[in-house]
Amino acid sequence: MLFLKQAASADFQKNIKGIYVMDESTDKRISMAVRFFYFSALLFFFLPATVVFAEQPILKKYIIEYNRQAIQKSLKDDTYRGEEGILSINPEEARALGMKTVIDADYLEAMRLFREADECLEKAKKAMYATAKEKTAGYYAAEISGNSLNYKKKITEAKSRLMSYHLRLNPDNDDRLNETACSKIIDRMLDESLKDEATGLRDKLAVFYNTCHGVEEKNFPLTGNNTRFVNYVFNGFLKESSLEEKQSHDLDQCYNYVRSYNWKDAAGFLTSEYVFLIDEALKKLGDELYPVDPLLFMALIKKESSFRPLAVSRVGAAGLTQIMPETAGELGMKNIFMPAYYQEAVSLAKREREARNSALSIVDEINEENGLKLAEKARNLMQESLELGRRRAELYGKYKSELIKNKADDRLQAALSIEYGLKYFAGLMKKHDGDISLALSSYNAGEHRVRDFNGIPPYKETVGFRNKILQFYREYIHELTEE
Repeated sequence: MLFLKQAASADFQKNIKGIYVMDESTDKRISMAVRFFYFSALLFFFLPATVVFAEQPILKKYIIEYNRQAIQKSLKDDTYRGEEGILSINPEEARALGMKTVIDADYLEAMRLFREADECLEKAKKAMYATAKEKTAGYYAAEISGNSLNYKKKITEAKSRLMSYHLRLNPDNDDRLNETACSKIIDRMLDESLKDEATGLRDKLAVFYNTCHGVEEKNFPLTGNNTRFVNYVFNGFLKESSLEEKQSHDLDQCYNYVRSYNWKDAAGFLTSEYVFLIDEALKKLGDELYPVDPLLFMALIKKESSFRPLAVSRVGAAGLTQIMPETAGELGMKNIFMPAYYQEAVSLAKREREARNSALSIVDEINEENGLKLAEKARNLMQESLELGRRRAELYGKYKSELIKNKADDRLQAALSIEYGLKYFAGLMKKHDGDISLALSSYNAGEHRVRDFNGIPPYKETVGFRNKILQFYREYIHELTEE
């Protein structure tokens, strides 16, 4: 399978504007964008493969910059856990990379105390969430207060030991502070990551991060744990690299194939109906639509609904493209099932989150004098959150049942779901200049969250959504590139 990289140029955008035209020789509708790449791909295919990582200094610069900032932040906000140097790794991770590093009694004791502190915090939360009748009056409040106080005590001692450890480190006793040695390791690992079979630059950066931290991700290298790092380095690369350097990488813009140019060939018999509807929507929307690879849109539908027109999510997203009721109205869909109790469910969900967050924040305020009083308040708030959650789930369940039963909602009509879903996704692609990952993240988590994180939000659901759709997308293309 051969993937070519999209050029972020005005000429490219011009070439892909006229999406579908009739090809008289084959009597098939084909993409002007794919036709453009078809001929350039043939030239590329016969040229000798050369791997040049001219952009490595840029990537390296932002890797180091991010890691230095991360360590400074951790020292200020008390999240420091022994990470050091321009690699920002703990001593165990450094040793796994063959580096000389310090692991002394203070470090080991600090790590033990942090683990015990986490256990105390979990016990406090468990008491806040518990619904069973108390063994004795005030039992849960005492559990919350006692474990919260133990948590703080252990955290304080662990931080003190860890700071003592931190202050004893120097380039002579710990290779992580030897920037020359670390720089060489970054070069080597970056080279290896860029050669990794992971497809896009974001995923290759995720491979680099995972390797540094001794993480093995068998399915998708990009996770919620490394997304902030990937966003920072990726954005830095986009800002400083030349057009030629950008073209040397897959920047999640598009994937292009050379052995076939009819996207419909990738569809199986069971999805042929939806291929027809996608084609009809493309014709209807015409030139007003920002160019979207139909195979990418098919991958989105597969992930969202598994091609089930009556699919409804636990929060009211419905149809093949899982459009939320509010979004459907903004897109111009006419018949949207929106009973008053749906808005009540939305309100309950918000109040549920607020009560839960308030309960957790109160735990931080517990001390010897106010422990039982604040613990009781925190538990009451958490119990309120649980009750709000039960009522919210009931209303959403009722909504889903009535929505499927009545089938009057436009989102449950396959043709309309595809048309408006395509229109919505194409709009997101346009807003993000054709960046598939950012468009998919916006589709799942909302545009505001993509703005907040200046990239892919570090949410497990959103990262998984992006990863799975790109997997389906590549599988569709693979169908077209097989012998």
